[in-house]
Amino acid sequence: MAKLNVQARVNQGFQVEVGIRQHRLLADLTPDKGGKDTGPTPPELLLASLAACSAIFAQMFAQREGLSGPVEVQAEAELADQPMVVRDFRVRVRIPGLPEEKREKAEAFVGRCVVSQTLCAANNVFLSVEG
Repeated sequence: MAKLNVQARVNQGFQVEVGIRQHRLLADLTPDKGGKDTGPTPPELLLASLAACSAIFAQMFAQREGLSGPVEVQAEAELADQPMVVRDFRVRVRIPGLPEEKREKAEAFVGRCVVSQTLCAANNVFLSVEG
């Protein structure tokens, strides 16, 4: 089993520098929550992880099926107040040239991305794939 390791350090205010292997990124809160908006919020990063993972799996499927053109993903979710939780994730994947008869196969494949599988264990993740 592979082990994942991420470091996080508060720089100033609510700005957090996150280290992932050799990569660095910033997270922050929006000004209305006391931050300076120098990076995405943690819930936005969670949603970005789902979108990126879905895009990678969609691209794998497209390549395997001989489809060309850039895969596009749009993801959204609800940020509830009580309890404060991100829920009801919706992912729309566009695979150019995808035949209708392969849509269900694409949904099943893209739905196996690790981030989606993780979120599905505790949330509703609604996935749709279109050509």
